[in-house]
Amino acid sequence: MTIRRRLVLAFATILVLFCLNLGVYLWGKSKQSSTVVALEKAVSSQLLVASINQSLNNLQKQVALISEIMVETAQGGAGPGEIAQFSSRLEAIAQQIEELGRLSDPRDRDRIESLRNDYQDLKSSWQVFFQNFGVNQSKAILELATKGDPLSQQVINQMLPQLQEDEKRRMDAAISNFNRVGNLTWQITIVILVASIGVAMLVAYRVSRYLAGGLNELRAGTALIGQGQLEHRITLKSADELGDLARAYNEMAAGLQSAREEAMKAKMDVEKRNRELEEQKGIAENLLLNILPVQVAKELQEQGTVEPKYFEDVTIIFTDFVGFTLSSEKLAAEDLVYLLNDYFTSFDHIVAKYHMEKLKTIGDSYMYVGGMPLGRRARRTPSHPVDAVLAASEMVRAVSERDQPENLARWAVRVGIHTGSVIAGVVGIEKFAFDIWGDSVNFASRMESSGAPNRINLSQQTYMRVKDFFDCEHRGKVLTKDKKETDMYFVNGVLPSLLDGSGHVPPEPFLRRYRIYFRKEPPDFPAFLLGSAQRVAG
Repeated sequence: MTIRRRLVLAFATILVLFCLNLGVYLWGKSKQSSTVVALEKAVSSQLLVASINQSLNNLQKQVALISEIMVETAQGGAGPGEIAQFSSRLEAIAQQIEELGRLSDPRDRDRIESLRNDYQDLKSSWQVFFQNFGVNQSKAILELATKGDPLSQQVINQMLPQLQEDEKRRMDAAISNFNRVGNLTWQITIVILVASIGVAMLVAYRVSRYLAGGLNELRAGTALIGQGQLEHRITLKSADELGDLARAYNEMAAGLQSAREEAMKAKMDVEKRNRELEEQKGIAENLLLNILPVQVAKELQEQGTVEPKYFEDVTIIFTDFVGFTLSSEKLAAEDLVYLLNDYFTSFDHIVAKYHMEKLKTIGDSYMYVGGMPLGRRARRTPSHPVDAVLAASEMVRAVSERDQPENLARWAVRVGIHTGSVIAGVVGIEKFAFDIWGDSVNFASRMESSGAPNRINLSQQTYMRVKDFFDCEHRGKVLTKDKKETDMYFVNGVLPSLLDGSGHVPPEPFLRRYRIYFRKEPPDFPAFLLGSAQRVAG
């Protein structure tokens, strides 16, 4: 049943009770009206009986008085006027009796009829008496004695008191009935009114409780949806408007839950694709960073091009394997590639450790640079010539002490180092590469080609920057590309004065000087340089 029908039914019930109450009220009013009519008749009858009784008593007294003084005062008889007046009074009483008959209860009609008949006889007797007194005394006295007095006694002393008593009882009954009807009407009205109020309150309570319960459940369900609990369902099952709301809510929650599941699935797909894209992006970025320095790669990604840059003070290092050409003719291709990969991998670790930037490999030649703030590790600091010599020392050591299978060739490495200015940039649009150009690059290459196996060959410019840290020997001059001579120096090891003999790595004097010169800690110090320095001192 719908809420509307429930309310209509409740209203109809209350309306029926109201109509019933109104009907009882109107019935009570009708009963009271009829009771009032009966009461009015009883009162009127009572008054008529009293009036008749009083009139008859007066006439009886008059007749008795006339009979007592008949001889002295009535010898001439009554005049026509007196007779007419007496008859008029008798007729008035007769009319009152007729009126009493109309007002009396039907149950008293016989008694009234007896009274009417007896009165007619009494009336006739008194008229005969009144007409004959003073004229025919004997007839008048005889009429009074035989008929008048007995009838008057019967009417006045018996019939009228009895009627008066009956009318009094009738009046009391009418009053009692009036009060009873009034009380009954009031009681029924109160009962129906209380019942109406009770029904109204009960209906209001039941409907409000039902509505409040359903609305509270809907409100709680809505709050749970707001909290994200889309799996919640309302258990309210009814065929009314609340049931429709509950079903609509459950359908909405199911739709939202399905949409959330689809959204979560789509989100997971998007996240998966984003992870895949990030992985691909990471692979691409790592591949790009393996080709280009970090800042160069970032500039290329953001701007699409890389502006050439001029660096006034960098250190360029070339390495080259001695005997590679001869080995390449004898070794199998996979063995040759294995050797190069093994050596160059160790070189990559060394370059990274000293915060320098690998540029490229060409055949068996390995090129890197220090002092260019382009990579993740490279820093533009004045220490790059010293750091370059330390890194080169580790490379020579790595090559000379590398364990190789007996069937593979053992190589030596030449290292050339020069410090000067260069121009750096990216060339090409496909398979692009980061490179440096300038006389300093050619000079560093000349230092490498003019060097000796497993030795580090320095230019004059680099020597001037590292001579306070390393023991170097002058090995002559070499012609540059423009036919000018320049000095070259081999690195023998760390200056003996920078060793304290404690075996501490790095030596405290070396560490102290490095800090004073460059205001930082050295990236690393190869322990084997302690031995080479001691041999130089010896």
